[in-house]
Amino acid sequence: MSKGKKSVGIDIGSNAIKIIGLRKKKKIRIEFMKLTDLYMSRNINRPEDLSDTLLVQVIRGLTGEIKGGVRKVKTSVSGPDALVRSIELPNLSDSEIQSAIRWKLGSIILFNIDDVEIDFQVLNTNNNSNMQTVLVGIVPANEMKRHLDILSRAHLEPEIVEIDTLAIYNCFITLQDLHPDKTVALVNIGAECTTLIVMHPDHDPFFKSIAIGGNTLTRDIERTLHISFIDAEQQKIETNYQPSHNTDNTNDYKEIDWKGPLLSMVAKLAEELKKADIYYQILYGEEGLQRIYLTGGGAKLKNLDYLLADAVKVPVALWNPLKSEKLECDQEIGNIDELGLHFATSLGLALRDEL
Repeated sequence: MSKGKKSVGIDIGSNAIKIIGLRKKKKIRIEFMKLTDLYMSRNINRPEDLSDTLLVQVIRGLTGEIKGGVRKVKTSVSGPDALVRSIELPNLSDSEIQSAIRWKLGSIILFNIDDVEIDFQVLNTNNNSNMQTVLVGIVPANEMKRHLDILSRAHLEPEIVEIDTLAIYNCFITLQDLHPDKTVALVNIGAECTTLIVMHPDHDPFFKSIAIGGNTLTRDIERTLHISFIDAEQQKIETNYQPSHNTDNTNDYKEIDWKGPLLSMVAKLAEELKKADIYYQILYGEEGLQRIYLTGGGAKLKNLDYLLADAVKVPVALWNPLKSEKLECDQEIGNIDELGLHFATSLGLALRDEL
């Protein structure tokens, strides 16, 4: 980030729109942050109500509130079909890598390889074995076209479009110092899916998208209590996490009417974490997970950190990226404690290639 230049990241989620603006001075300074929850603002009452036209209207409303306006943004595509894969290839030129990636991925992804957009980054090269590790991003072409169309209609120009998983990873490794000998996991719980990243400073990261999110729990509450989606969402929001320093406040969830769906969600997340942990140990020969960091809007659920730590038997901490010592904040922004967990993706985008 050139000193004085503004960098804006926008995360267009299925439940909320988040925009953050940074400017580099002595530190990276947060100049503004905007968030609209599509349900709590009563823009929609159920997932079926969400339309591209509504997203455009909400984005225009948010950008219209920003002093000086916004034109250029860094943005990301999300969803179960937006994939990140790490693959091994022979040492090839960039032009040859594109063809090799399409050939290799053709047998392991579920959709037609000719109908996707692909980008890549070489992580490391081993000249002794003549092999290289390549990180590949895969997005269905129709999803990319839809995303760009929404931005265009909102009068925004994308400088960068990447997969949200990589933006979250960029946010974490930029702002969080890794212990030299520890394997950690970052779990970002979004509305429709959860991003799981296992990392160690000496090895390549492991990425996985899990089809569990905040809306998964809302739908289960809806079915369990026989209420509307918006009422189920309201119940979930009202039981959002309040910082308890990981104290065992189990009575806070034992009394709720939907503890079954909550514990089922925890069990599924714990199972995926355990499988990823074992895989990473086998792959690199390191010790198991030493810490799990929770972020994303879905991480705000009361006692989720405690329940997950109890299920996985690994310490779990909430990670608010906006409270990093590497950032400073405009004095007018006073809701970082409340909203910070929502901003890992948009912040990671705004930080892209900046430090």
